[in-house]
Amino acid sequence: MSFANHPIKIILPFGPPGFSSRVGFALQSHLSEFLETEITFEHITGGLGGSNGPKAAAKCAPDGHSLLMATIGNIALLPNILPDYGIDPIKNFEPITKIAATPNILVARHGLGVTSLDDILQIAKERPGKLKFHGINERSIHMLEFKSLITEANIQLSSVKPDGGSEGAIEAIKTGKVDLTITTGPRLLEGIQSEEFLAIAAISDQRTPFYPEVPTMKELGLNTIGGGSWTGLFAPKGVSNKILEEIFEATINASQRSSVIQQLSEQAASIDLNNSLKDAVTFVKNETERLRKACIVSNFS
Repeated sequence: MSFANHPIKIILPFGPPGFSSRVGFALQSHLSEFLETEITFEHITGGLGGSNGPKAAAKCAPDGHSLLMATIGNIALLPNILPDYGIDPIKNFEPITKIAATPNILVARHGLGVTSLDDILQIAKERPGKLKFHGINERSIHMLEFKSLITEANIQLSSVKPDGGSEGAIEAIKTGKVDLTITTGPRLLEGIQSEEFLAIAAISDQRTPFYPEVPTMKELGLNTIGGGSWTGLFAPKGVSNKILEEIFEATINASQRSSVIQQLSEQAASIDLNNSLKDAVTFVKNETERLRKACIVSNFS
């Protein structure tokens, strides 16, 4: 092992409730076991779309002792919409592997009088701009999902200033300040189960066992919105292939522990790994290109 007695720091670009943080916490002890060293976390949050964490990680020494638990948004989306981001996911990072995926869920406030996406589209067409939505962040994957919905369904929705991230959106839904929001499954699970708001549609490639009764956007005829959220592990550019392979193998082994699978399953997430370092690079390239096209179609910049 290359890490004995030298801790590995994983930078988390979102706070403890965030999807990437949840995945990191679930893996921590198992990664430590396989790599035979301490795993620590540093939350470097903030910036449009969680951009501060990747910016900091890209500046770290390429020795394998500093890693990034990144997301679909700050790896594959932001390079397409932030001209001054200064981050290219392939030029600035070594993708190690995608680790976990979760559906994003469109939810509506109780009292809106809707039970389906058709109901929402009918209101939006009969009263353009009446429905208000919270897009989490001006440059989030969830804002793109709303823009895609608006474009493909040819409707008008009114965006409120997305203060407070996902927590702010959930609070706004509960208090009736907004009608709709989209965010990751783990953040919404408790509120959906307790019927604090209503799940309308899942943004995922297929129905998820976490929300089996919730149809996907693709089932409902909307094809450009995408396939939900993912998080993965990245190293600064220049880390040796030997070290990358060690981290890759440790991450694969840790992710397949039954306790990790169970812990993420209880939070509406699932393990979803790349097959190799090369496969991880291809995956990131494809996701970045997919979102580039979605941004163009939805005029999201």
